[in-house]
Amino acid sequence: MLYHDLFGDKKVLSQKPKQTVINLILDLTFNGWKNIRDVIIHRFGNSKDAEYRMMIDLLDNSIPLTLDIYAVLFRSGYFEGYLESVVRVWILFQRLRRHNYNKAPLVFLSDVFYWELNNHPMANTLKNNLPIFNDYFVENFHSSIRSQTVESNSALQIIQKAKIIDAEKNNNSFKESFINSRNPIISQDKLNYLEKKVSLFLFSLFDKIYHNIGNTNQINNSKYPSFILSSFEINVDVKVLSLAWNTEYKPANDKFCDAETCLLPNNIDSFNGIVLICGHGFHKECLTLYNGKCNYCFNYLSFGVQKNISALTTRLTTPLKDNEIPLVEEETNDSLDENNDENMQSILERLEQNIDNQFEILY
Repeated sequence: MLYHDLFGDKKVLSQKPKQTVINLILDLTFNGWKNIRDVIIHRFGNSKDAEYRMMIDLLDNSIPLTLDIYAVLFRSGYFEGYLESVVRVWILFQRLRRHNYNKAPLVFLSDVFYWELNNHPMANTLKNNLPIFNDYFVENFHSSIRSQTVESNSALQIIQKAKIIDAEKNNNSFKESFINSRNPIISQDKLNYLEKKVSLFLFSLFDKIYHNIGNTNQINNSKYPSFILSSFEINVDVKVLSLAWNTEYKPANDKFCDAETCLLPNNIDSFNGIVLICGHGFHKECLTLYNGKCNYCFNYLSFGVQKNISALTTRLTTPLKDNEIPLVEEETNDSLDENNDENMQSILERLEQNIDNQFEILY
């Protein structure tokens, strides 16, 4: 919707857009949203409408998180902000049920908390040198290998191709002859124009949502139910909605305060109330019962942590099957003693070479 509104209906968005295109759309969306945010928030007030809360979570939480976690927080070395963002990105992965991504952030957080609790020197090293711990070079090289090899390649062919890629990284004269040298930078006037188009698009979308308040309905009772979004005219999995709808206690439609025992006589009145980013609403007095946090979402996330850690532990401790190759092969002790000096020398030489290569890449 937004892409076609910006660049025309005939403009086709590829299945796997380039990173520059993704960043452009996210940045335009965020800046266009900032221009109208106060007006939209004032108009909707303390609405707990599912479509509205979904859009607020996207525009105030997910998009800023995506834009800042690496480009701003990590690269600037702001460790506390980056650590908080890792927690937030895990919550996003957990809600979206991204099983390949919802464990790695927990492993990182576990390491950090362990180092801090035990006063391990690694804690200060990480805090003071965060940008150095960058796997960009590995990921970039891995992407280059994948794009220039096929599944049928043998291990030796892949190794040879990797060596060629590494040797050619500083010799691009042949490739440059075929590269379009046009300047991809968009002028500031053009960016301002596109931001205004985004603002108008969002205005129109929120106006449609406003006239459909209360029309988001659950259409089945499966483990992960689906909902119909009237403003978008589509059915979506519950994971698309804000965090509150993914918990056991979904936001109530017939009252404002979601506290189990509301302290005020009128739990329908939203006066002196607050709607959290998750989508649950509370009177400020009632929120004190939960120490200022949403107990429903806290329980949902706590269970998610336990479940993911348990699954990861089981996976790591399960013995390999007969047809699986271990990451580290066991060495026989027959010739260990006589080759010990030679092996140690080889290891030292490889380490020295690896360190030299890393410095060459970094500097």
